[in-house]
Amino acid sequence: MPSTSTNGAQNAQPPGRRVLRITIKRLRLLIIALACLLIAVVGGFLVYARYRVRHIARDLPGRLGVNIQQTANVFTYSQSDKGHTTFTIHASKLVQFKSDHAILHDVVITLYGPPGSNRQDRISGSVFDYDQKNSIVTARGEVQIDLQSLQSDSGKPADEGSAADQNRIHVKAYGLVFDQKTGIATTDQSVEFQLPRAQGRSIGASFDSKQGLLVLYKQVEITSSANGEPAVVHAEHAQLLRDSHQAFLLHPKTDFRDTHSSSDQAIVYFRKDGSTERIDAKGSVRVVTDDGAQTTSQTADIYLDEKSQPMQALMGGGINFVSNGPTQSMHGNAVEGTLTFGNNNQLKHAQFRDAVSFVDQQLKLANDPNGSATRQMQSSKLDIDFALGPGNKSVAQKALATGDAVATLRTIPSKAKEENTTISGDQLLATLTDGRTIRQLDGSGHTKIVDSPQDGPTSVTTGDVLHMTFQPQDKTQAKSGTAVQASQIETAVQEGNVHLTQTPAKSAKQALPLRATANRAEYRSADQIVHLMGSPRINNGEVDLAAQTVDYHRDTGDATARGDIKATYLQQQNQSGNSHGTMMGGQGPVHIVSDEAELHHATNDSVFRGHARMWQQTGNIVAAPVIELSQAQQTLKAHGDGGNSQIVDTTIASMMGPNRHPGVVRVKSQTLFYTDKDRRGDFAGGVVAVSPNGTIRSDHAQFFLEPAQTKSSGGATSSSQSSQIQKIIATGRVVLTQPGRKGQGEQLVYTSADGRYVLTGTPANPPFVVDAVRGTTTGAALIFNDQDDSVEVSGGQSAAVTKTRAPK
Repeated sequence: MPSTSTNGAQNAQPPGRRVLRITIKRLRLLIIALACLLIAVVGGFLVYARYRVRHIARDLPGRLGVNIQQTANVFTYSQSDKGHTTFTIHASKLVQFKSDHAILHDVVITLYGPPGSNRQDRISGSVFDYDQKNSIVTARGEVQIDLQSLQSDSGKPADEGSAADQNRIHVKAYGLVFDQKTGIATTDQSVEFQLPRAQGRSIGASFDSKQGLLVLYKQVEITSSANGEPAVVHAEHAQLLRDSHQAFLLHPKTDFRDTHSSSDQAIVYFRKDGSTERIDAKGSVRVVTDDGAQTTSQTADIYLDEKSQPMQALMGGGINFVSNGPTQSMHGNAVEGTLTFGNNNQLKHAQFRDAVSFVDQQLKLANDPNGSATRQMQSSKLDIDFALGPGNKSVAQKALATGDAVATLRTIPSKAKEENTTISGDQLLATLTDGRTIRQLDGSGHTKIVDSPQDGPTSVTTGDVLHMTFQPQDKTQAKSGTAVQASQIETAVQEGNVHLTQTPAKSAKQALPLRATANRAEYRSADQIVHLMGSPRINNGEVDLAAQTVDYHRDTGDATARGDIKATYLQQQNQSGNSHGTMMGGQGPVHIVSDEAELHHATNDSVFRGHARMWQQTGNIVAAPVIELSQAQQTLKAHGDGGNSQIVDTTIASMMGPNRHPGVVRVKSQTLFYTDKDRRGDFAGGVVAVSPNGTIRSDHAQFFLEPAQTKSSGGATSSSQSSQIQKIIATGRVVLTQPGRKGQGEQLVYTSADGRYVLTGTPANPPFVVDAVRGTTTGAALIFNDQDDSVEVSGGQSAAVTKTRAPK
């Protein structure tokens, strides 16, 4: 086959051999085909051109602005209600389309307040879509909203940077939609706002120009400052009602310094200048500090000054306080309370009311890490004064509890017995150190101290006023905070109608309670002594004592009295029901006066010094420099106080002789010892006994009393209450003096049953009697008879018996 390449230079045939393959007929057909093709192409172009021309004819009016109804360089639209303009829309350019849609450029929407308010708010933005049919204006991009401040009522636009402009509420929003019918502008996008003294943001917002209501939908955050320190408020939802100067916050949370607060809802009230005047929080109000302290209540009403600084906070609906630390735990509660603030947000005063209780528990004690102590204050009202402390923090300085105030101090050592002290009064004022340690406590009105140690005597002291001090805390321990010293009483002073009662421990079954009264009582823990002054009186169930001062030892139960002592020993009974005592066998109370007195609780002994004098109504009297009594041993000792010349003067009322004539025996000596068990009194040292029948002088003398009286079946005693001298034995240089005669010997025995005195001596020194009529008579024994005043001489060298009778 021949080649069909289009390269003619390489494949050309020789001229003589060219073959003509195109005939005339084929040429005509080719021409006709080309013509038809040309006609088809031209026809296609004509159809396409017609199509294009038809569409161009349809789009051309739009492209040439035929659909635009109106274009204006300045556009203004106003809407009125009953002759009052509600808003005005102003734009620098308007593009109006036939579809009731327009585009506004450089738009300012002015919203007017109610008639007479002269209030103007502005919404401005670059481009707005205007739906005339639905009266909706939608912003493209950022929008600025300027709400007129609460203070300005001029109705004039504020210059940028002016005071009026700074008092406006500025809002920056995106995607804002303004409804002309309702006058409400809304957005669901982010919002930023600038209040007169704060700024913040939220997600979504709406503004009602008619009601002046700005609503922040969610994730609200408001930031302000106080003295250069930021205060941040978070809320789930917020509403600002301008006409009533209020803002409503849902679940607000506030962070300021080291304090965090929250509540279910809060209402903020503003002044006209935009400053906060009051915050009213309700529902689960909670304040927490960084150090762990937490306060909760149901309501909190906070008042602020012109600088939005807190002045007062009213809390109610039940207040609870909790603060826990490594060595200390505190909690308290009350029904309601008031907090007062000073400069720089410093807490100055707090008052809690109704069922107030505050507990401070120390989990470790000084030198006793396993011990603990609890302090509790209860009252109807508690006022606390605060002062500026370390770190510019408010620390409690004084606490005043009024209305049935009770302070309880409880110490539980790990290796000692528990101690409990309760202090009460109409009001108690505590002075604190470092805001937590009681340094001083003052009470007034029916004050009372109850000290009840474990397994020990319970002591109760009452008075009109009270002043107490507590042992100071060690500075090193206070700084470290690892071991806190319990508030131990250092001194306690009560004045006015003081009454003290000490009840023995349950283990001391036979002990009697001690009671004391005075005008003033002072206690010092260093010596465990209660000093009673101002007509003090003390009664331990056995002795009732009054003096100028009385020192009562709380640890031992002993008492020391000074000045003008007046004591009365109450009548006691032995196990058989018979009365017994220490006063020479007499009956009835025993009275004692002296300059000083000592009452010993453990031994039940008493010592009276300085012009001591002891007596009974029956006539028995003992006077001496010192008188010692033992109720347990039923003994009496009377003696001098350092000098032999001091005299014991004893008077015994007794029925004398067989005829029981009433008489009195007065005995002077240097010492006296009486034991009621033996019914015997021992006198020593220059004894002089004076009786109606004569005078006995001797070195020693023993007086024996008849046995204690017994009760008959009817309960009556067999004889009178006077002491009955049964026998007297005098020894050592005895001298018996009777009217008209005088006897001397070494021993004299008097027997009351027969009224006879028997005077004896020694073989070397026999007794003798000197009679004014008979002269001197001697013998082995001289018998003086009270019945007939006769003297019998018995024995001697002649063993004769001589009777002499004293002249009448």
